[in-house]
Amino acid sequence: MFWAEEDTDDHRPGEAPVTTSTPVFRLLSEALGVEALNIDASQPQEDHVIASLVAALDQHGIVLMRGQTLSPDEHIAFSRRFGPLQEVAQKQYQMPGKPLVYVIGNVVENGRAVADPSVGRLWHSDQSFLQHPALGSILYGLECPPVGADTLFANSYAAYEALPPDRQVYLEGLRAVHSFADYYEGLRRRDATQPMLTSERKALYPDVVHPLVRQNPRTRRKAIYYNPGYVTQILGVSDEESQLLMRELADHCTRPQFVYAHEWRAGDVVMWDNLGVAHKGTPFDTEHYIRRMHRTTIAGNADVYRASLLQ
Repeated sequence: MFWAEEDTDDHRPGEAPVTTSTPVFRLLSEALGVEALNIDASQPQEDHVIASLVAALDQHGIVLMRGQTLSPDEHIAFSRRFGPLQEVAQKQYQMPGKPLVYVIGNVVENGRAVADPSVGRLWHSDQSFLQHPALGSILYGLECPPVGADTLFANSYAAYEALPPDRQVYLEGLRAVHSFADYYEGLRRRDATQPMLTSERKALYPDVVHPLVRQNPRTRRKAIYYNPGYVTQILGVSDEESQLLMRELADHCTRPQFVYAHEWRAGDVVMWDNLGVAHKGTPFDTEHYIRRMHRTTIAGNADVYRASLLQ
C-alpha cells in the first residue's frame, strides 16, 4: 500500500505542523471505510498522524475527510506524505501546470473538456494495467451534484475471506491479464468523443499479468485482485472457464455486503487502498449539474509489489 521511497516530509520551513492530535475515526459502514473527524488536510501533518491514517487504511480500506478546502499544491503536499505520486497518464486531463493532478468530471471551458467525463464507469482499481500498479488514490470533491455521481467501493479483502478455503487456494494459483488497450477501446465504444488510442500510447502501456490474489505488504491480509475494467483473460484455465470465472468474480466481489456507497459533498476528500479496494462511479444528470473532482495517485514501486505477492 502506501510506502514512501523518498523524503515526503512536506512541513513548511519555520512552520510547526498543525494537525498534531491523533485522528478520531468513525465507521462509515460495516463493509468498509472510516471518517477521520479532526484532520485539516491543507495543513502539514505530524508523522504519527500519517501513521494513524495508514493504519486506518490497512484496517478499513478507505478514509473520508469532510469539510476540506485544498489548493492543488496543498492536495499534492498532503498526498506526498504517503509516497511518491504518479503523473496523470491522460495528459489532456492534467491540471494545467500540475501534471500530478487528474481533473475528473464534466467541466467544459472554452468549448473543450478539461475534465475526464468517462473515468470510473466500470468496477476497477486504479492503474492495474501497470507493472507496478498504483498503491492508493486521494480524490477531492470540489463540485458535487446533489443526486447521483456517487462512488461505490468494494472490499476485496472481505470478498476473499468469504470464500471457502478450497476456492481461496484455487484462486491463489491463478493470474490474470490486465489490458489498458482493451479498456480504452471499450471506453471509446461508450464515449465516441474519446480520441483514438495512438500506437505510441499503446506501446507505453503493454498488457501485464498480475496474480488473482495479492496481500497487503504490512498486514499480510489477502485480497482478490480482480479488475473487471481491465482484465481480459485469466491464465491457466480454458477460455470458457476464464469467462465463467471472470463473471463469477465480478459478481462475488461486488456483493452488497462488501460495498459502501459514498454520497459526495463538496469538500470531501476520500483516500483508498488500491490493492484491497475496487471502486466505480454512478451516473448523474450531466445536463443540469457539474461535477469537478481532483485526484492524486500514489505511485507503485517494485519493492511494494514484490511484498504483495504470496510467498
